Amino acid sequence: MEKPEKKIIPVWILGYAILAFVLAGVISGLASRFLNYNADIVFLLSFTGLAALSVILGYVKYRAWRFTLRNDHVYLEHGVFIKVRSMVPYVRVQHIDTRRSILDRLLGLSKLVVYTAGSRGADVTIPGLLPERAEEMQQELRDLAIDSEDRDGV
Repeated sequence: MEKPEKKIIPVWILGYAILAFVLAGVISGLASRFLNYNADIVFLLSFTGLAALSVILGYVKYRAWRFTLRNDHVYLEHGVFIKVRSMVPYVRVQHIDTRRSILDRLLGLSKLVVYTAGSRGADVTIPGLLPERAEEMQQELRDLAIDSEDRDGV
């Protein structure tokens, strides 16, 4: 089983920290409005606690992520609070993209996005890959999907 690159952890921490900032603003607004607390102090305390939680969640999320290409499907495990195990048969693969956001490019990362038959969006996204590994997996998945075309997708 493979894991994303460790460089993905700051991306996840940043995402959680942005959420922490918003939640701290809501908490401080409610505390000052309904409890007459000093909004600045409540914001500082709640953001500090939530930011610390963001760091912990970033590392826990990394530890929970695993993926592998098996004989007939892509297998993924992830999730902090809800454990998700996904299996995507190669015969269902429609197309595969690699994506790099600005933050991904700054950190030298890429993500692989697999679309399957009958879906409205991306079914599987594997984050935190080195660009070379993402391209290699894209080619490998393409070949496996082509090889599985003669099998029944049901």
